[in-house]
Amino acid sequence: RKDLSYLDLLSPESAPLNLAQSCHREALILAGIAKPSLFEKEKELKRKVSVDGTLNLIQQLVDEGIKPIFFSSDSVFDGVTGHYDEESLPNPLNEYGRLKAEIEAGAREICVGGNYLIIRISKVFSLDKGDGTLFDEMAAILRSGGRVRAAYDQIFSPIFVLDLVKLVTILQMKGVSGVININSPEAWSRYDLALALAERMEVSSDHIERISLVDLQEAFSRPKNTTMKTDKLMRETGYKFTPMIKYIERIAENWKESGIEAKEISA
Repeated sequence: RKDLSYLDLLSPESAPLNLAQSCHREALILAGIAKPSLFEKEKELKRKVSVDGTLNLIQQLVDEGIKPIFFSSDSVFDGVTGHYDEESLPNPLNEYGRLKAEIEAGAREICVGGNYLIIRISKVFSLDKGDGTLFDEMAAILRSGGRVRAAYDQIFSPIFVLDLVKLVTILQMKGVSGVININSPEAWSRYDLALALAERMEVSSDHIERISLVDLQEAFSRPKNTTMKTDKLMRETGYKFTPMIKYIERIAENWKESGIEAKEISA
Protein backbone atom coordinates (compact mmCIF):
# COMPACT_ATOMS: atom_id res chain seq x y z
CA ARG A 1 0.00 0.00 0.00
CA LYS A 2 1.15 3.51 -0.70
CA ASP A 3 0.77 4.51 2.95
CA LEU A 4 3.19 1.82 4.11
CA SER A 5 6.98 1.91 4.21
CA TYR A 6 9.10 -0.98 2.98
CA LEU A 7 11.67 -2.54 5.27
CA ASP A 8 14.08 -5.23 4.08
CA LEU A 9 15.19 -7.58 6.86
CA LEU A 10 18.30 -8.47 4.86
CA SER A 11 19.43 -4.88 5.37
CA PRO A 12 17.01 -3.15 7.73
CA GLU A 13 17.04 0.60 8.28
CA SER A 14 14.68 1.97 10.90
CA ALA A 15 15.80 5.60 10.55
CA PRO A 16 13.63 6.39 7.46
CA LEU A 17 10.56 5.32 9.46
CA ASN A 18 11.04 8.29 11.80
CA LEU A 19 9.62 6.35 14.72
CA ALA A 20 11.02 8.44 17.55
CA GLN A 21 10.20 11.70 15.76
CA SER A 22 6.58 10.60 15.35
CA CYS A 23 6.38 9.78 19.07
CA HIS A 24 6.35 6.00 18.69
CA ARG A 25 7.56 4.24 21.81
CA GLU A 26 7.30 0.61 20.71
CA ALA A 27 7.72 -1.44 17.54
CA LEU A 28 6.09 -4.83 16.95
CA ILE A 29 8.30 -7.18 14.93
CA LEU A 30 6.24 -9.82 13.16
CA ALA A 31 8.18 -10.04 9.90
CA GLY A 32 10.06 -13.20 9.08
CA ILE A 33 9.90 -16.54 7.30
CA ALA A 34 6.97 -18.39 8.81
CA LYS A 35 7.12 -22.01 7.58
CA PRO A 36 9.47 -24.37 9.47
CA SER A 37 9.99 -26.49 6.35
CA LEU A 38 11.57 -23.54 4.51
CA PHE A 39 14.34 -23.25 7.08
CA GLU A 40 15.86 -26.58 6.10
CA LYS A 41 16.93 -25.12 2.73
CA GLU A 42 19.22 -22.16 2.09
CA LYS A 43 20.00 -22.03 5.79
CA GLU A 44 22.56 -19.24 5.46
CA LEU A 45 20.07 -16.94 3.74
CA LYS A 46 17.37 -17.76 6.28
CA ARG A 47 19.80 -16.93 9.08
CA LYS A 48 20.69 -13.58 7.51
CA VAL A 49 17.04 -12.63 7.27
CA SER A 50 15.62 -14.14 10.45
CA VAL A 51 18.47 -13.70 12.91
CA ASP A 52 21.02 -11.17 11.67
CA GLY A 53 18.43 -8.87 10.12
CA THR A 54 16.05 -9.01 13.07
CA LEU A 55 18.75 -8.42 15.67
CA ASN A 56 20.16 -5.58 13.58
CA LEU A 57 16.69 -4.02 13.54
CA ILE A 58 16.28 -4.52 17.30
CA GLN A 59 19.62 -2.80 17.91
CA GLN A 60 18.57 0.18 15.77
CA LEU A 61 15.25 0.44 17.62
CA VAL A 62 16.97 0.37 21.00
CA ASP A 63 19.41 3.06 19.85
CA GLU A 64 16.39 5.23 19.01
CA GLY A 65 14.78 4.60 22.39
CA ILE A 66 12.08 2.37 20.90
CA LYS A 67 10.98 -0.74 22.82
CA PRO A 68 11.10 -3.82 20.58
CA ILE A 69 8.25 -6.33 20.81
CA PHE A 70 9.34 -9.54 19.11
CA PHE A 71 6.96 -12.36 18.23
CA SER A 72 8.57 -15.72 18.89
CA SER A 73 7.14 -19.24 18.78
CA ASP A 74 6.34 -22.31 20.84
CA SER A 75 8.78 -24.06 18.47
CA VAL A 76 11.65 -22.96 20.74
CA PHE A 77 10.70 -25.98 22.91
CA ASP A 78 11.38 -29.66 22.23
CA GLY A 79 7.80 -30.70 22.89
CA VAL A 80 8.72 -33.53 25.24
CA THR A 81 6.76 -32.43 28.30
CA GLY A 82 4.54 -29.54 27.23
CA HIS A 83 3.10 -27.00 29.69
CA TYR A 84 6.12 -24.73 29.31
CA ASP A 85 6.23 -21.48 31.21
CA GLU A 86 8.23 -18.32 30.56
CA GLU A 87 11.19 -19.64 32.56
CA SER A 88 11.41 -22.96 30.70
CA LEU A 89 14.68 -23.27 28.82
CA PRO A 90 14.40 -23.41 25.02
CA ASN A 91 15.54 -26.65 23.43
CA PRO A 92 14.41 -26.49 19.80
CA LEU A 93 14.33 -29.53 17.51
CA ASN A 94 14.52 -27.82 14.14
CA GLU A 95 16.19 -24.88 12.44
CA TYR A 96 13.08 -22.68 12.68
CA GLY A 97 12.94 -23.10 16.45
CA ARG A 98 16.71 -22.68 16.81
CA LEU A 99 16.69 -19.35 15.02
CA LYS A 100 13.73 -18.10 17.07
CA ALA A 101 15.56 -19.06 20.26
CA GLU A 102 18.70 -17.33 19.02
CA ILE A 103 16.76 -14.11 18.39
CA GLU A 104 15.26 -14.29 21.88
CA ALA A 105 18.73 -14.60 23.42
CA GLY A 106 20.14 -11.85 21.23
CA ALA A 107 17.31 -9.48 22.09
CA ARG A 108 17.95 -9.95 25.80
CA GLU A 109 21.62 -9.04 25.31
CA ILE A 110 20.84 -5.97 23.23
CA CYS A 111 18.11 -4.62 25.48
CA VAL A 112 20.13 -3.70 28.53
CA GLY A 113 17.74 -2.94 31.37
CA GLY A 114 15.09 -5.33 30.12
CA ASN A 115 13.09 -2.86 28.04
CA TYR A 116 11.78 -5.44 25.59
CA LEU A 117 8.87 -7.83 25.19
CA ILE A 118 9.15 -11.30 23.70
CA ILE A 119 5.80 -12.86 22.90
CA ARG A 120 5.71 -16.62 22.38
CA ILE A 121 2.70 -17.70 20.36
CA SER A 122 1.27 -20.95 19.07
CA LYS A 123 -0.77 -21.53 15.90
CA VAL A 124 -2.76 -18.41 15.00
CA PHE A 125 -6.10 -18.76 13.23
CA SER A 126 -8.88 -16.50 12.02
CA LEU A 127 -12.49 -17.09 11.06
CA ASP A 128 -12.25 -15.88 7.47
CA LYS A 129 -13.21 -18.42 4.85
CA GLY A 130 -10.31 -18.90 2.46
CA ASP A 131 -7.61 -17.46 4.76
CA GLY A 132 -5.56 -20.66 4.60
CA THR A 133 -4.99 -20.86 8.34
CA LEU A 134 -5.32 -23.99 10.47
CA PHE A 135 -9.07 -24.61 10.50
CA ASP A 136 -9.74 -23.19 7.07
CA GLU A 137 -7.35 -25.69 5.46
CA MET A 138 -9.12 -28.55 7.23
CA ALA A 139 -12.59 -27.25 6.36
CA ALA A 140 -11.71 -26.84 2.69
CA ILE A 141 -10.52 -30.43 2.46
CA LEU A 142 -13.52 -31.80 4.33
CA ARG A 143 -16.02 -29.84 2.24
CA SER A 144 -14.39 -31.08 -0.97
CA GLY A 145 -14.73 -34.68 0.19
CA GLY A 146 -11.02 -35.12 0.76
CA ARG A 147 -9.17 -36.67 3.67
CA VAL A 148 -7.49 -34.72 6.44
CA ARG A 149 -4.34 -36.31 7.83
CA ALA A 150 -4.14 -35.14 11.45
CA ALA A 151 -1.53 -36.09 14.03
CA TYR A 152 -2.82 -37.30 17.38
CA ASP A 153 0.56 -36.58 18.95
CA GLN A 154 0.84 -32.94 17.83
CA ILE A 155 -0.58 -31.05 20.80
CA PHE A 156 -0.77 -27.28 21.03
CA SER A 157 -2.98 -24.35 22.07
CA PRO A 158 -4.18 -22.31 19.07
CA ILE A 159 -4.92 -18.61 19.46
CA PHE A 160 -7.62 -16.62 17.65
CA VAL A 161 -6.03 -13.66 15.88
CA LEU A 162 -8.35 -11.05 17.44
CA ASP A 163 -7.60 -12.45 20.91
CA LEU A 164 -3.91 -12.08 20.12
CA VAL A 165 -4.37 -8.46 19.04
CA LYS A 166 -6.39 -7.58 22.14
CA LEU A 167 -3.93 -9.26 24.49
CA VAL A 168 -0.90 -7.57 22.94
CA THR A 169 -2.68 -4.23 23.21
CA ILE A 170 -3.38 -4.82 26.91
CA LEU A 171 0.25 -5.78 27.54
CA GLN A 172 1.41 -2.64 25.76
CA MET A 173 -0.94 -0.44 27.79
CA LYS A 174 0.36 -1.99 31.00
CA GLY A 175 4.00 -1.68 29.94
CA VAL A 176 4.74 -5.38 30.46
CA SER A 177 8.31 -6.42 29.64
CA GLY A 178 10.26 -9.67 29.49
CA VAL A 179 8.88 -12.90 28.04
CA ILE A 180 5.22 -13.90 27.97
CA ASN A 181 3.27 -16.78 26.47
CA ILE A 182 0.14 -15.93 24.50
CA ASN A 183 -2.01 -18.88 23.56
CA SER A 184 -5.33 -20.42 24.47
CA PRO A 185 -5.36 -22.10 27.90
CA GLU A 186 -6.86 -25.17 26.18
CA ALA A 187 -4.68 -28.01 24.88
CA TRP A 188 -5.79 -29.78 21.69
CA SER A 189 -4.27 -32.34 19.37
CA ARG A 190 -4.53 -31.63 15.67
CA TYR A 191 -6.49 -34.88 15.36
CA ASP A 192 -9.09 -33.86 17.96
CA LEU A 193 -9.48 -30.45 16.32
CA ALA A 194 -10.14 -32.13 12.98
CA LEU A 195 -12.71 -34.47 14.52
CA ALA A 196 -14.53 -31.61 16.22
CA LEU A 197 -14.62 -29.60 13.00
CA ALA A 198 -15.84 -32.56 10.94
CA GLU A 199 -18.63 -33.24 13.43
CA ARG A 200 -19.89 -29.67 13.29
CA MET A 201 -19.64 -29.60 9.52
CA GLU A 202 -21.69 -32.80 9.53
CA VAL A 203 -18.93 -34.65 7.69
CA SER A 204 -18.13 -38.27 8.48
CA SER A 205 -15.11 -38.87 10.69
CA ASP A 206 -14.02 -41.36 8.03
CA HIS A 207 -12.54 -38.32 6.30
CA ILE A 208 -10.09 -37.86 9.19
CA GLU A 209 -6.96 -40.00 9.08
CA ARG A 210 -5.33 -40.42 12.47
CA ILE A 211 -1.56 -40.30 12.04
CA SER A 212 1.60 -39.62 14.04
CA LEU A 213 3.99 -36.78 13.24
CA VAL A 214 6.57 -39.35 12.18
CA ASP A 215 4.18 -40.51 9.45
CA LEU A 216 4.74 -37.20 7.69
CA GLN A 217 8.29 -38.35 6.94
CA GLU A 218 9.60 -34.80 6.91
CA ALA A 219 13.27 -33.98 6.65
CA PHE A 220 13.15 -32.20 10.00
CA SER A 221 11.66 -32.88 13.43
CA ARG A 222 8.59 -31.19 14.83
CA PRO A 223 8.02 -30.85 18.60
CA LYS A 224 5.02 -32.88 19.71
CA ASN A 225 3.59 -31.12 22.78
CA THR A 226 4.19 -27.36 22.69
CA THR A 227 1.45 -26.31 25.09
CA MET A 228 2.47 -23.29 27.15
CA LYS A 229 1.23 -22.11 30.52
CA THR A 230 -0.75 -18.87 30.61
CA ASP A 231 -0.49 -18.10 34.34
CA LYS A 232 1.57 -14.94 33.76
CA LEU A 233 -0.72 -13.83 30.94
CA MET A 234 -3.79 -14.20 33.13
CA ARG A 235 -2.15 -12.33 36.01
CA GLU A 236 -1.30 -9.43 33.73
CA THR A 237 -4.55 -9.28 31.76
CA GLY A 238 -7.34 -11.27 33.44
CA TYR A 239 -8.48 -12.07 29.91
CA LYS A 240 -11.57 -14.22 29.37
CA PHE A 241 -11.00 -16.65 26.52
CA THR A 242 -13.82 -17.97 24.36
CA PRO A 243 -13.96 -21.79 24.44
CA MET A 244 -12.26 -23.24 21.36
CA ILE A 245 -15.36 -25.23 20.45
CA LYS A 246 -17.22 -21.94 19.87
CA TYR A 247 -14.68 -20.94 17.25
CA ILE A 248 -14.89 -24.36 15.63
CA GLU A 249 -18.67 -24.02 15.40
CA ARG A 250 -18.31 -20.63 13.74
CA ILE A 251 -15.78 -21.93 11.21
CA ALA A 252 -18.14 -24.79 10.38
CA GLU A 253 -20.87 -22.21 9.75
CA ASN A 254 -18.55 -20.31 7.42
CA TRP A 255 -18.37 -23.35 5.20
CA LYS A 256 -22.12 -23.83 5.20
CA GLU A 257 -22.79 -20.26 4.13
CA SER A 258 -21.50 -18.22 1.21
CA GLY A 259 -19.86 -14.82 1.32
CA ILE A 260 -19.69 -14.76 5.12
CA GLU A 261 -17.15 -12.63 6.91
CA ALA A 262 -15.53 -13.35 10.23
CA LYS A 263 -17.40 -12.09 13.27
CA GLU A 264 -16.34 -11.98 16.86
CA ILE A 265 -17.64 -14.73 19.09
CA SER A 266 -18.86 -14.13 22.59
CA ALA A 267 -18.13 -16.75 25.21
